[in-house]
Amino acid sequence: MACDLHSQRFVKAKRVVETTVEESGPPMSAQAESLLALCGASVRDGQVLVVQREGFVLGVAVLRIASPDAEIVAIVTEPNSRHRGVGRLLIRDMVRRARIAGCNKLRIRLPRSDDAALAFFARLGFEDTHVAFDLAL
Repeated sequence: MACDLHSQRFVKAKRVVETTVEESGPPMSAQAESLLALCGASVRDGQVLVVQREGFVLGVAVLRIASPDAEIVAIVTEPNSRHRGVGRLLIRDMVRRARIAGCNKLRIRLPRSDDAALAFFARLGFEDTHVAFDLAL
Protein backbone atom coordinates (compact mmCIF):
# COMPACT_ATOMS: atom_id res chain seq x y z
CA MET A 1 0.00 0.00 0.00
CA ALA A 2 1.39 3.37 -0.96
CA CYS A 3 1.93 5.94 1.74
CA ASP A 4 -0.31 8.96 1.48
CA LEU A 5 1.51 11.75 3.28
CA HIS A 6 -0.48 14.82 4.19
CA SER A 7 1.54 17.52 5.95
CA GLN A 8 -0.35 19.75 8.34
CA ARG A 9 0.43 22.50 10.81
CA PHE A 10 -1.32 22.98 14.10
CA VAL A 11 -0.86 25.71 16.68
CA LYS A 12 -0.57 25.05 20.39
CA ALA A 13 0.96 27.24 23.06
CA LYS A 14 2.03 29.83 20.48
CA ARG A 15 4.21 27.47 18.50
CA VAL A 16 3.80 25.79 15.15
CA VAL A 17 4.62 22.12 14.97
CA GLU A 18 5.17 20.21 11.72
CA THR A 19 3.53 16.82 11.68
CA THR A 20 2.43 14.31 9.09
CA VAL A 21 -0.69 12.24 8.89
CA GLU A 22 0.16 9.11 7.04
CA GLU A 23 -1.88 6.16 5.95
CA SER A 24 0.04 3.28 7.42
CA GLY A 25 0.42 0.11 5.45
CA PRO A 26 2.24 -2.99 6.62
CA PRO A 27 4.53 -2.97 8.45
CA MET A 28 3.25 -0.56 11.06
CA SER A 29 5.51 0.61 13.86
CA ALA A 30 5.29 -1.25 17.15
CA GLN A 31 4.48 2.03 18.88
CA ALA A 32 1.47 2.64 16.60
CA GLU A 33 0.28 -0.94 17.05
CA SER A 34 0.48 -0.68 20.84
CA LEU A 35 -1.57 2.55 20.80
CA LEU A 36 -4.21 0.83 18.67
CA ALA A 37 -4.26 -2.11 21.05
CA LEU A 38 -5.19 0.28 23.88
CA CYS A 39 -8.59 0.78 22.28
CA GLY A 40 -9.01 -2.75 20.97
CA ALA A 41 -8.50 -1.89 17.29
CA SER A 42 -6.24 -3.41 14.66
CA VAL A 43 -5.01 -2.68 11.15
CA ARG A 44 -7.70 -4.99 9.74
CA ASP A 45 -10.47 -2.65 10.93
CA GLY A 46 -9.94 0.05 8.25
CA GLN A 47 -7.50 2.72 7.10
CA VAL A 48 -4.90 3.30 9.81
CA LEU A 49 -3.77 6.91 10.12
CA VAL A 50 -0.66 7.76 12.11
CA VAL A 51 0.48 11.19 13.32
CA GLN A 52 4.23 11.32 13.66
CA ARG A 53 6.79 13.94 14.47
CA GLU A 54 10.48 13.23 14.07
CA GLY A 55 9.73 9.50 13.83
CA PHE A 56 7.80 9.40 17.10
CA VAL A 57 4.14 8.34 16.97
CA LEU A 58 1.87 10.92 18.60
CA GLY A 59 -1.50 9.43 17.69
CA VAL A 60 -3.27 6.74 15.70
CA ALA A 61 -6.77 6.43 14.26
CA VAL A 62 -8.68 3.84 12.28
CA LEU A 63 -11.20 5.00 9.68
CA ARG A 64 -13.69 2.67 8.01
CA ILE A 65 -15.33 3.97 4.87
CA ALA A 66 -18.58 2.21 4.02
CA SER A 67 -20.42 4.61 1.74
CA PRO A 68 -22.65 6.50 2.31
CA ASP A 69 -21.12 6.85 5.78
CA ALA A 70 -17.68 6.67 7.33
CA GLU A 71 -16.91 5.53 10.85
CA ILE A 72 -14.10 6.33 13.25
CA VAL A 73 -13.33 2.87 14.60
CA ALA A 74 -10.61 4.10 16.94
CA ILE A 75 -8.69 7.22 17.81
CA VAL A 76 -5.98 7.39 20.45
CA THR A 77 -3.13 9.73 21.26
CA GLU A 78 0.09 9.00 23.09
CA PRO A 79 -0.51 10.10 26.71
CA ASN A 80 2.26 12.74 26.69
CA SER A 81 0.87 14.21 23.44
CA ARG A 82 -2.67 14.86 24.63
CA HIS A 83 -4.13 18.37 24.49
CA ARG A 84 -1.69 19.37 21.75
CA GLY A 85 -3.93 19.15 18.66
CA VAL A 86 -3.10 15.58 17.64
CA GLY A 87 -6.70 14.35 17.91
CA ARG A 88 -7.98 17.38 15.98
CA LEU A 89 -5.39 16.73 13.29
CA LEU A 90 -6.54 13.12 12.95
CA ILE A 91 -10.22 14.15 12.84
CA ARG A 92 -9.51 16.79 10.19
CA ASP A 93 -7.75 14.21 8.03
CA MET A 94 -10.54 11.65 8.48
CA VAL A 95 -13.14 14.27 7.51
CA ARG A 96 -11.12 15.03 4.38
CA ARG A 97 -10.85 11.36 3.44
CA ALA A 98 -14.56 10.72 4.07
CA ARG A 99 -15.54 13.69 1.90
CA ILE A 100 -13.25 12.55 -0.91
CA ALA A 101 -14.86 9.10 -0.72
CA GLY A 102 -18.30 10.71 -1.11
CA CYS A 103 -19.55 9.91 2.38
CA ASN A 104 -22.48 11.81 3.88
CA LYS A 105 -21.52 11.36 7.54
CA LEU A 106 -18.58 10.61 9.77
CA ARG A 107 -19.67 8.67 12.84
CA ILE A 108 -18.07 7.54 16.07
CA ARG A 109 -19.61 5.45 18.82
CA LEU A 110 -18.70 6.44 22.38
CA PRO A 111 -19.74 5.32 25.84
CA ARG A 112 -21.92 7.91 27.60
CA SER A 113 -19.59 7.66 30.59
CA ASP A 114 -16.61 9.13 28.69
CA ASP A 115 -17.26 12.82 29.39
CA ALA A 116 -13.92 14.01 28.03
CA ALA A 117 -14.39 12.25 24.68
CA LEU A 118 -18.01 13.40 24.41
CA ALA A 119 -16.92 17.00 25.00
CA PHE A 120 -14.02 16.69 22.53
CA PHE A 121 -16.24 15.47 19.70
CA ALA A 122 -18.97 18.02 20.50
CA ARG A 123 -16.36 20.83 20.24
CA LEU A 124 -15.46 19.52 16.79
CA GLY A 125 -19.06 19.73 15.59
CA PHE A 126 -20.18 16.14 16.09
CA GLU A 127 -23.80 15.79 17.22
CA ASP A 128 -25.29 13.22 19.58
CA THR A 129 -27.79 11.57 17.24
CA HIS A 130 -28.94 8.38 18.89
CA VAL A 131 -28.88 6.10 21.88
CA ALA A 132 -27.65 2.52 21.70
CA PHE A 133 -28.60 -0.27 24.07
CA ASP A 134 -26.36 -3.27 24.69
CA LEU A 135 -27.16 -6.59 26.29
CA ALA A 136 -24.18 -8.46 27.74
CA LEU A 137 -24.19 -12.13 26.77
